[in-house]
Amino acid sequence: MAIAIVHVVGALGLTTIFGVLVLVLGGWEQKRNSRRRIQEAAIALGVPVASLENDQAQVPRLIQYMAQRSSEELLRNRVSDLCGLFRTLWGWLGGILQVCIVAGVGWAMYTDGVGNAVVMWSVLAAAVFFWFVSVAFSFTCLLLTGRYPGEAKMARKSIATAIEQQKVAEGFNAVGKD
Repeated sequence: MAIAIVHVVGALGLTTIFGVLVLVLGGWEQKRNSRRRIQEAAIALGVPVASLENDQAQVPRLIQYMAQRSSEELLRNRVSDLCGLFRTLWGWLGGILQVCIVAGVGWAMYTDGVGNAVVMWSVLAAAVFFWFVSVAFSFTCLLLTGRYPGEAKMARKSIATAIEQQKVAEGFNAVGKD
């Protein structure tokens, strides 16, 4: 019985730790990609990076640049968005499979005995497999389109949010002048 507990707790604990590491790595990668996009925009607009980050006068030019770069009219952006959908579905499939494995192994342990606890390690194997395939797919999408999966769609959402915030700020400024 103690060995079964070690298998279950160990497998689920390591799977959780792996999930947290994947989240931390994903956050780091997003920051790195954000810096890369800002540097590309600065080069394209012919301004220093600091100017894009601090000068509000550059915001309209930056929005225009990003809108052109992430336009739905470009095939590479459409492919990137489709890859983003596939990667999201893949992630959901991986999560559902992991829950099913936990439930299945738990049921097998309940009905057939604790000897099935060793199979709980397949949760970690599934998590690693789905993550590895997702990373390989993302780099393939980057290689083919120059964009990460869903990058263009996220950029369009960010642009829409920035425009809304800019309009709200202008509205507050107009009210303050009255």
